[in-house]
Amino acid sequence: MKNEKTVTTRKKANVVKSKSLLDAIESVATKEMENFDGILIATTNLTENLDSAFERRFLYKIRFEKPDAQVRGKIWQQMIPELSQSVTDTLAAQFDFSGGQIENIARKYAVSCILHGDAADPQQALEELCANERIDSHNGGRRIGFGK
Repeated sequence: MKNEKTVTTRKKANVVKSKSLLDAIESVATKEMENFDGILIATTNLTENLDSAFERRFLYKIRFEKPDAQVRGKIWQQMIPELSQSVTDTLAAQFDFSGGQIENIARKYAVSCILHGDAADPQQALEELCANERIDSHNGGRRIGFGK
């Protein structure tokens, strides 16, 4: 029982230490933004993770929506031209990815083809890469970066 309390206390201390470190980093970043004499362009697809004080430092905010299935199909086709229309349509319909995510998957697919040769079934290989693309599929949906 004593060991359990020690482990719990250590875990709590690590959480507090991590939170303090993230708060300090966010504080420094916010101060630097206040003192920055220029134009800053920043991007994120994790707006829900932004602290309101941090977000307030941005004068203009532009929302870019994820592409719809038709546009995703065109992105798949552009990234991996050898795919058939049927495969790109299936991937586009099955996975609601941003253009950047599709590009990352295409790069992983290219590396796999270089290292292991062309996939016997490109669609299956890409579907496996797609299934592993999202962070939340690996960590139970935990957010990363600055938290609230």
